[in-house]
Amino acid sequence: MVWEVVFYQDKQGNEPVKDFILEQPDGAIAEILHVLKLLRQFDIALGMPYVRKIDKSGLRELRIKHGSDIYRIFFFAYTGRRFILLHAILKKEDKTSEGDKLLAIKRLNDYKLGY
Repeated sequence: MVWEVVFYQDKQGNEPVKDFILEQPDGAIAEILHVLKLLRQFDIALGMPYVRKIDKSGLRELRIKHGSDIYRIFFFAYTGRRFILLHAILKKEDKTSEGDKLLAIKRLNDYKLGY
């Protein structure tokens, strides 16, 4: 059974990951959508090089490369066969910033609490 991909929505109704994706060049959007399709098809079994577990909270990162650009989309698996997309970045440095991870974890907790 195929999993559903859901965009995190803040209290104001904004969908930051969707907005981030739509701001990217067309080729990057196509690559991001391709990797999201793989995630839906292979679900939690999809591993490296596309998915890496971040920590024990259940936070994972979707790893997308387009040309020389490297994208990360932080997400987690939720009940009802859903992947919740929490935060997205265009990676500029080798190491992902703690601020980005903390924002994703905050959104994860907000989602689980229903805000």
